Amino acid sequence: MGELHEATIEWVGDANAASLFIAAAEAFDCETNCVQLEGEAKLTVKIQNVNLQDLRDCVDALLIQFAEIEEAL
Repeated sequence: MGELHEATIEWVGDANAASLFIAAAEAFDCETNCVQLEGEAKLTVKIQNVNLQDLRDCVDALLIQFAEIEEAL
């Protein structure tokens, strides 16, 4: 079995905005899990790759997308 590298990003915020973050994560083929409670959402994004540099590139690109979404809110 080869190596598998994994990173996890967690985001907590307004439940109405969660769908934007989920869509961004899914565009990068990431696994997402979102729990909503009383208008707040907790999103967990799992990123996996067999190549560590590719994982890092994906995480960096996803964090840029998340920052752009937050700026637009």
